[in-house]
Amino acid sequence: MKFQVLNGSSRGLKPALVLMILTSLLTVSFSTTTAKISQAQLSFSTVAPRSQQLIARKPVRLPGSVKTAVFKRFAREFNVSTKKLRVVSFSQETWPDTCLGLAKPEQACGAMMVEGWRLLVSDGSLSRIYRTDRTGSYVDVEDISNLGSLPKAVADKVLAFAAKDLGLPVSQLKVAEGRSQVWDGCMGVAGPNQACTMIAMPGWQVIVTGPKQQYWVYHLTQSVEQIKRNPTTSGQGNVVPSFWSPAPSPAPTQEEILFQSVTSGGFAGQTYRTMLMRDGRLLRVDLQGESATSPKLIRRVSDQQMQAFIQTLQNQELGDFIGFSYLPTAGADYFTIALMTPDGNQGIQYADIIQDQTPPKLQKTIQAWDQLSRSDAP
Repeated sequence: MKFQVLNGSSRGLKPALVLMILTSLLTVSFSTTTAKISQAQLSFSTVAPRSQQLIARKPVRLPGSVKTAVFKRFAREFNVSTKKLRVVSFSQETWPDTCLGLAKPEQACGAMMVEGWRLLVSDGSLSRIYRTDRTGSYVDVEDISNLGSLPKAVADKVLAFAAKDLGLPVSQLKVAEGRSQVWDGCMGVAGPNQACTMIAMPGWQVIVTGPKQQYWVYHLTQSVEQIKRNPTTSGQGNVVPSFWSPAPSPAPTQEEILFQSVTSGGFAGQTYRTMLMRDGRLLRVDLQGESATSPKLIRRVSDQQMQAFIQTLQNQELGDFIGFSYLPTAGADYFTIALMTPDGNQGIQYADIIQDQTPPKLQKTIQAWDQLSRSDAP
């Protein structure tokens, strides 16, 4: 099968190897009143099998049929009473195929989008994440060892394409990780102000590593007839990113949250959430297990500061990094920070001791958030 090279701006690449190198995914809109940003909306365009709009939305009701089906599955698998079970959290999702993005090796799945749900269920001592279709007639459990498994045929085609794209021998390249994705008309690679057709195309996202500590992120259609390299998430450094999907964990008063982060670790093992609210309040909540302290006001952020921060998120294309994790394989004690979407179900994870090894655009976003969330910031 021939690979289709998509024409576009070269940004210094050899013309024969040009991919359409565009950047995308973060759409921000806001309007202000005389004193507050009252209608600010932050929306990440997702590329993963997650909700297409990650804006803080009005709470939705979980269908009883879905809850019942998942409880029966949990009770049957672990021999517990359904009366002991509870839904810790849930979210609406759009899955990339009829297998809900959980295809087993050699399993045939229908190539169509499936509306459904993702639930975190617990009996008090054991927790599991389940995926369902819209009504709960099909239920499957997220098996971490199975998620993102990339067929060998797809991996081979990506490596062959990358070798031509980069001018390197295939022997120097390796697929580090791959996962199924849902793309828009630009395949998740578009300029900040470029309009993309709002369609849902099943596909793949693949991290390829090479010499000199370099790595490249490729976006593929499911048939692998089209491949694009994402320059925003590609990079170089001692830390190669991996894919990351946090357990569903809705934040308090999420309809009022504009942006948030969760910090954990350190010698004291502390965990806390920092939230920028739509009205400009910057709040901190200390977390211990499933309990949390009352929100503490850190300071108030001005309209101008909020607008500048939102512009930074847009310019640095933060949405491209959704679902990536940048953690050291070993090392000294460190803090893990997750920049989270308003609903708390998606984000980007990194360690503070290696944040200078993340891609440049992510570094600028981290620096902007660090500066904005400081208690002594002007």
